[in-house]
Amino acid sequence: MQTISNLYKMAQEKAPGAPALTPQNFQIIGLHVVEPSESRVGIQLIAITTGGVRLYFSPSNSYGYAYIGVASNTSSATRPLQLIHVRLPPPNLLHPDEQLTAYRPPVTPYGAALTPLQPPSRPYIISSLENSCYSDGLTIAAQQADTDGMDFILCTSPDLTRIGTLGQLPTRPQQLGPVQPSQFTNTAYTNASGPSRPPLTEHAVILAIPGRTWAMAPVPLPKASTPSATPSPTIMNELATQFGEPPRQFMILTNVGLTFLAKRRALDYLKAVIEEVQSEGNVQPIIEFRDR
Repeated sequence: MQTISNLYKMAQEKAPGAPALTPQNFQIIGLHVVEPSESRVGIQLIAITTGGVRLYFSPSNSYGYAYIGVASNTSSATRPLQLIHVRLPPPNLLHPDEQLTAYRPPVTPYGAALTPLQPPSRPYIISSLENSCYSDGLTIAAQQADTDGMDFILCTSPDLTRIGTLGQLPTRPQQLGPVQPSQFTNTAYTNASGPSRPPLTEHAVILAIPGRTWAMAPVPLPKASTPSATPSPTIMNELATQFGEPPRQFMILTNVGLTFLAKRRALDYLKAVIEEVQSEGNVQPIIEFRDR
């Protein structure tokens, strides 16, 4: 049993001056356990607040009290959890209504300077999340929409092509449209492995769903049959598993039924843009896919 006090103050120390950290929006709405196979730096717990701030906890280096097992009479010691990282919500989210008016810049030759995007006219600020769910690096959370009988779902996922060291050439500036997930990087990102680690970049998007959210959960993936000697990739590395596993999905129970959200992987994006070229003759999506 452990009590962590002054959590708001500790979060402020790790993200000083962050506008998302306010006492009014610092109520924890969800605690999510991180599987040992997912975290290599020992993160065991994630807490999510109403303002969309994620708090990451890991065992401290110091050991706490010792206890003696009743049955085996063996003594053991615990390592209390401590807050090691504060992940702020994305600052550049687009309101779902803005995503309906898709803007696509003209096609540019490969390697040419990319056309700047139109500035978003209505950025959306997370303020009152009510439900959350986490699975293998993916986070979704729901809050009431500005229209009666609807919810907005915040979806975040790691940008694997930015995080991973894939031996690629230096990438050009990102070309993003309102219908695509925005990208955000926490410049204050630090971790125990040292400053050489690349910053954590994520995709984020707000989706509108019918009904008010009652509960949400990840859809279990079928277990893939692989030879026993085959090394398994990191659980979050969908670039390695996308050819042999279905996409990860979440199901959201609302007062009007079930809504399913699917994580779109690189393979799914490529399939969609090829189908659009074949059906509509529009090459712009496949150009955007190539440049990203």
